[in-house]
Amino acid sequence: MAVLYQLQLDQREVDCGMSYVVQLASGHFFLVDGGYFTPGEADRLYGFLCAHCKGTPVVEGWYFSHAHQDHIGVFLDMMDHHRANLRLEGLYFNFQPLDLPPTSEGWRRKSNDLATVRRFYEVLQERCADVPVHTLHTGDVYTFDELTLEVLYTHEDLDAPGTFNDHSTVSALVTGGQRILLLGDVHVNGSRILLRDKREQLRCDIVQVSHHGYDGATRELYEATGARVALWPTPDYAMKANAQRPANRYLLYESDVREHIISGRGTARLQLPYVLEETGD
Repeated sequence: MAVLYQLQLDQREVDCGMSYVVQLASGHFFLVDGGYFTPGEADRLYGFLCAHCKGTPVVEGWYFSHAHQDHIGVFLDMMDHHRANLRLEGLYFNFQPLDLPPTSEGWRRKSNDLATVRRFYEVLQERCADVPVHTLHTGDVYTFDELTLEVLYTHEDLDAPGTFNDHSTVSALVTGGQRILLLGDVHVNGSRILLRDKREQLRCDIVQVSHHGYDGATRELYEATGARVALWPTPDYAMKANAQRPANRYLLYESDVREHIISGRGTARLQLPYVLEETGD
């Protein structure tokens, strides 16, 4: 069966970033985001893949939740430094358009983010012309051996101006009878729409905490998940500093979550289906 890794990132330069690797029974990989373009981060990810396979790493799919630098930066460096030694079978994303209005969290004023996403598209042309690119839409389902990707929400579902983070794609990974909810950095508007349109599909065994535990998904959304395991793509100090935010307080002290896995404490390996140790509480 598949194995899920939540990777520890070098977060000395930025206090966010997210990187997940699913290794399938075949030995091939499915990647989620990857992290910031911190020097050496792409080398570490490539080294991790090489250490967990024989021969050239095969990435059956690389999924991007949204176009913030701490989610797509590693991909840019990976394509610059390791493309020739990586078999990439498909890219999966739906980024917001480059002509976002100013109401969307100052996209036009953040020239660095705009330059980054433009560079992303340039890299697709320069390094990935032979790689199928799949634009994700709500309701899409993709299968990678024993792993299924269900798309629950994209920025196309927004019915009001949203933050950059509300342009995150939200999906569920399904394998071994378990659901892993990938929230990316989804925020309040996205949470509201998901609760309205996809409440039943939010039920999951494992939930990725939105926006690294900063302002992100709402308490009501987490309540709908019923998750027993929470994945925190965040350094330990940031998680502690934000523990009293309403949604986080619910997750940590009031919810059904029985295990909190924090990326800042080290790379975690979850054999899927993941079995919680019963504590008796």
